[in-house]
Amino acid sequence: MWIRMARIAALAGLVLSLFMTDMQAQTVPKPSNPTPSAISPALGQIKAPQANAPLSPVKSLVKSSVIVVRPKGWASAITEWTSYRSQEYRIVEIDSQPTAAQQHIEILKAASQCTPKASAILLCGDVACEVNPGVETNNDQGNTPAKPGTKGKRLEILTPGVVLDTSIRLSGMTTPNLCTDAIYGDLDDDGCPDLAVGRLPAKTPSELTRMLQRSIAYEAIPPGPWNDTVHVTAGVGGFGMIADAAIETVTRRFLTEGIPDHFHLNTTYASCTSNYCPNPSAIRESYIDRINKGGLFWVYIGHGAVTELDYFQVGDQWMPIAEATDAKRFQIQKRPPIAIMLACFTGAYDANVDCFSEHLLGQPDGPIAVIAGSRVTMPYGLSQLASEMINGCFRDEIPTLGEVVLQAKRRIWQTDDAPSPAPKSETESVEDTGARRLDIRKRYEKIVTEMARALSPGNHELVQERREHVRLMNLLGDPLLRIPYPQRIPLQIDKVTAADSILLVTGTSPLSGQLRLELSLVRDRLPDGVAPLSSYRGTAEQHEAMQRTYERSNDLLVTSKEQTVTQGPFSVDLEIPASAKGRYVVSAYVYGNNTWAVGSERLSVRKSK
Repeated sequence: MWIRMARIAALAGLVLSLFMTDMQAQTVPKPSNPTPSAISPALGQIKAPQANAPLSPVKSLVKSSVIVVRPKGWASAITEWTSYRSQEYRIVEIDSQPTAAQQHIEILKAASQCTPKASAILLCGDVACEVNPGVETNNDQGNTPAKPGTKGKRLEILTPGVVLDTSIRLSGMTTPNLCTDAIYGDLDDDGCPDLAVGRLPAKTPSELTRMLQRSIAYEAIPPGPWNDTVHVTAGVGGFGMIADAAIETVTRRFLTEGIPDHFHLNTTYASCTSNYCPNPSAIRESYIDRINKGGLFWVYIGHGAVTELDYFQVGDQWMPIAEATDAKRFQIQKRPPIAIMLACFTGAYDANVDCFSEHLLGQPDGPIAVIAGSRVTMPYGLSQLASEMINGCFRDEIPTLGEVVLQAKRRIWQTDDAPSPAPKSETESVEDTGARRLDIRKRYEKIVTEMARALSPGNHELVQERREHVRLMNLLGDPLLRIPYPQRIPLQIDKVTAADSILLVTGTSPLSGQLRLELSLVRDRLPDGVAPLSSYRGTAEQHEAMQRTYERSNDLLVTSKEQTVTQGPFSVDLEIPASAKGRYVVSAYVYGNNTWAVGSERLSVRKSK
C-alpha cells in the first residue's frame, strides 16, 4: 500500500505522513548466534520528503541515468566511481532515508525527473551497523537510535532494505518475512522490478570507496584463461536419494548445455561417493584454491545459513563446506568471480550479524559481487532464476550484471501463459560462429516443473514461488559492472574424424595474439578409468584416491597446441590421439592486450581403421 502512496507523492509533489510500521527494514541488535527469528524489522516513523535539487544538463554520450543512494555524509566516497561511470551514465545522487518507505519515495521522485530515463539504482551502505560513541561515520542524518541493553553503543541506520511478508509456506522452514531491494526498482507498482538494483553493504565511507575501486579495477583486468572459467560447488540436497539424483542430473544438464563449450568448468561436490569430491578433510582448500586462480562465476548450489554454507557427512562426522572465517582464504589475483549463492539465508544482508555474502565482499581479494537469497529459498524458484541468468549471460550477452539479474527476474515474474519476451530460438545461430545457443529454461521447463510439483504440496503455486524469488534474491555489488564477453572466432573442422589422425582446424581471428587450441572431452564425459567410490570407509588410501579422482574429473583436456597468429585467417594441424573415441570439443582462444576471442565446435572421433 505504501508503495502506491509513495508514487502519488512523487508524482504530485505532495507531503505524506505514513504510519505503516510493518514495511521498514531497520534491524534489531545482533545476537551472537543468529536464527531466522533473529532477523526482523524495527518500528520507525516516516517523515515528509524534501524536494530534490535541479538536475544538471545531460552529457551527449550518456545512455541512461543511474540513481545512487548513499548516506548524506558519504558523497566524497563515491567521487572516483562517479567520475568513471559518468562516461556512460548520468549519475543522480540522493540521500539515504531512515525508513524503506521514505527511501522509496525519494527514489521514485528521482526516477520521475531523470533525463535520460533511469536504468539502475546503486544502494550504498549496509542496512545498519553498530558503532561506538565518537566514531566518525560521516553520516549526519541524525537518525541513530540508541541500542537497548548496550553501554553507549548505538545502531547506525545507513540505507534501509524493504521487509515484506512472505507468501510461500513450505513446512516449518519458511520465515514470515523477507528482505529485498527489488521493490526500489518497481516504478509502476506491479510488483515486477523495472530498474536494475544493486547494493554495496559498506559500513564506512572508506569501505565503500574500496568496493567501488574494485569495480573499476575489475573492468581493466587483462584477458586470460580466467575469463573462460566457471566454478561450481555443490552440497547434497537432502530431499531423498531419488530426488537428489534427479536434481543433480538436471543441474548438470543446465551447466553442460547452458554454458558454452569453450568454458572450463571446475566442479566440487560435497558427497564422499561422488567423483567430484576431493579428500573431504581438504575440501575447502581444494575448491577455494581453484577459485583463487580466477573465473567469471562461482556458483554454490545447496543448503545455507546466515553465516555459513551447508555441512556434509564424512563417516560419522559432519564437516562444513564453508564458514564465515573462510572468507580470508579467498585471495584471487586474476579475475575475481561473481558469486551466485543458490542457497537459503546466505544473502541475509539485514541480519543481525554479517551474512556469508557480506563476508565474501569484505575480503579485499574476494568475489567482486554476490547474488544471494535473504531468507529460505526453494529449488524450483532458484532453478528458474538461474536458468534465465544463464540465458541472459551466455545466450543474450547482456552487458551489465545488474541488467542480467533484472531481465532474469522480469522473465520469471510472468505467469505460465504469458508470452515470452522474444528469446532467440533454439536453432538460431550466433553471428559469425554458427554455434547454437539454447533457451535453457524452456528446454528443461517440463521436467523441472514436474519435479517441483512432486516435491511441493498439492496447493502450492509455482508462479508465486518464482515471484517470491524475485524478491528473495538480491544483488550485492555494482549493478553497472560490465561482464567481459569475448569476440567470436568462426571455426571450421570436419565434424567426424578418426583416432590417430591429423585434424585441420581453420578459422578467422578478429585480433592478433597468442592462439591456444584445445581438444577436450565434452562436459558430461569423464576421463577413462575415473570412477567414484562405491562406499566410503575414511582410510588414508581412500582420501588419496578421492583427491586424484577429483583432479582428473575436473581435467577434461586431451591435447593442446599454441602459436602466434595475426588478425585474419589461420590454419592449424591438431593431432588426435590414438586412444581417442567418442565426443569431444575443439576450442580456440586468442588473447590480445585488451580483449580476446573464442570459438568452439564439437567433434566425433571414431576408431582408426
